[in-house]
Amino acid sequence: MTWKVVVMANTWLSLLPAGITVAAAVLSKRVLPSLILGLLVGSYILTPSVIGGLDTTIEYVIGTASDKGSLQVLLFLYLFSGLVAIVAKAGGTKAFSEWVTKRIATERGVLFALWATIPVTFIDCAFRIIGAGSVIGPLAEKHKLSKERLAFMLNNTASPVVELIPIATTFVGFNIANIGQGLRAAGVTNQSAYDLLLRAIPFEFFSIVVLLITFSTIYFQWRKRRDGAAQHAAKRPAEGGMEMEHGDDEPLIEPRLINLAVPTLTIVTLSMFFFWWFGQSGGGSDATLADIIAATDPNRAMLVALSVTVFVTCVLYAAQKYPTKRLTTDIIKGGNGLARVLAILVVAWSLGSVSQDLGLADFIRANLGSVLPAWSVPVSMFLIASAVTYFIGSGWATASLMMPFAISLAVVSGSGLPLCVAAVITGGTFGDVTSPVAGMTNMASSAAGADHASYLSYANPYNFAALAIAALLFLAFGFIGL
Repeated sequence: MTWKVVVMANTWLSLLPAGITVAAAVLSKRVLPSLILGLLVGSYILTPSVIGGLDTTIEYVIGTASDKGSLQVLLFLYLFSGLVAIVAKAGGTKAFSEWVTKRIATERGVLFALWATIPVTFIDCAFRIIGAGSVIGPLAEKHKLSKERLAFMLNNTASPVVELIPIATTFVGFNIANIGQGLRAAGVTNQSAYDLLLRAIPFEFFSIVVLLITFSTIYFQWRKRRDGAAQHAAKRPAEGGMEMEHGDDEPLIEPRLINLAVPTLTIVTLSMFFFWWFGQSGGGSDATLADIIAATDPNRAMLVALSVTVFVTCVLYAAQKYPTKRLTTDIIKGGNGLARVLAILVVAWSLGSVSQDLGLADFIRANLGSVLPAWSVPVSMFLIASAVTYFIGSGWATASLMMPFAISLAVVSGSGLPLCVAAVITGGTFGDVTSPVAGMTNMASSAAGADHASYLSYANPYNFAALAIAALLFLAFGFIGL
C-alpha cells in the first residue's frame, strides 16, 4: 500500500516501461523480448517482489487476452490469416495473374495493372504484397521492369493503402483496439473509437502523400536503378510486421478467378452489412448514418462477417474438390503464421495497461500538458512514431505503445484527437515501408526478387520526401487547431 502511494507521487516511473522497451528494441531489433522486458519492469514497479512482479505480469497478459474487445481483434486476425492462406492455395491470385497477363503490352501497363489489383488485394498488407507480387512479377520480368522499382511499387501500395480503408481490413480492428485503449487511459467516455478512426483518416498525411508520389513515378522517376550497383545486405525481418507466410505453392485445385473474387466481395459486402446491422440496432429507429457508425460494434461486425466469409469460401472450394481436411489444416496453419504478431499485440496492450496503472495520464497532465503547446503535439507524435518504427521495424508495436500516450497528451494539451491519432498510425506506416528491418520492406524485396539494399536505396528519396511533406502538414494543421 505504501509503495503504491510512492508510485502515484512519482508518476515519472510510468515512462520507464515504454522507454526501456523502445531502447531495448532499437538496440536488439527484437520486438517481442523487448516488450516482455518492459512489461516485467512495469509489473515489478507495481509489485516489488520476485513472485509479485511475475504474478502481476501474468495477470496483465491474461486480462488483456481475455478482454472481449481484444479477443475479438485477435480472433479476427487469426481467422483472417487463415482465409488468406486458403485463397492462395486455391489459386485465386494465379488465375488473376493469367487473366492480366493477356491484357498487358507495355512497362507502363504493368505498373497500372499493379495499381489495378488493389480492389482484390487490399484486405491485408502482406496479402497485398504477396498477391500482387505473384500477379505482376512475371509481367514485370517480361517487360524488363527493374526489380527495385517493382518492390517499391508493391510496398508503397500495401500498408499506405490498407491504412486508409476503414472497413474489411486487418488494420481496422487493430487500430480500433489501440484507440479504445487510449481513450480509456485518457478518461474519455463519450467518444467512439471507430468514429475517431474515421475522422483520423483524412489526416493520415504520410500515407496520402506517399501514394501520390508513388503513383507519379509511373510517369517520371527521381532515382534510376544503377546496373551492377547491387549491394548484398542481410535480410532480417522485424518481429512485428504483418508477415503471413503463404508461399508460392502450386494450387490444390484448378485456379479460377471466382476463387479470389468470392472471398473478397463477400467480406467487403458482409462487413458493410454487419456494420449497419449492429449499428442500427443500437442507434434507434430514427438514427442517422453518423448515429449508426457511432453505435456500431466494429470488431464484432468484422468478426461475424469474416466467419461467414470463411464458411462460404470453404463451401466454394470444397465443391471444387479442395479436401475438407486440408481446408481445416490450411486455415489453422495460416492463422498460426500470425502467432508471433498476436503475441506482440497482447504484450504491447498489457504494457500499455501497466503504464496507465503507474500513472501515465497523471504524469502527462501534470508535466507535459501545460508545457507543450497544442500545435506541437501532432507533429511531435508523428516524428516520434516514425523514428521508433524505423529503428524497431514494427508499426504495429509502435502504435500499441504510443497510442495511449498520444491520446492522453492530446486531451490534456487541447490538441485535435483525430490529428494525433492519425500521426501515430501514419508514422508507423512510414517505418513499415522504409525501415531496413521492417517485415514489409523485406517481404517486398523478396516478392520482387530485388536486392534489399538496392531497393531501399531506390525507395528512400521518395519515402523521406513524403515524410518531410507530412511533417509540414501536421505542423500546419496543428497551428490551425484541427
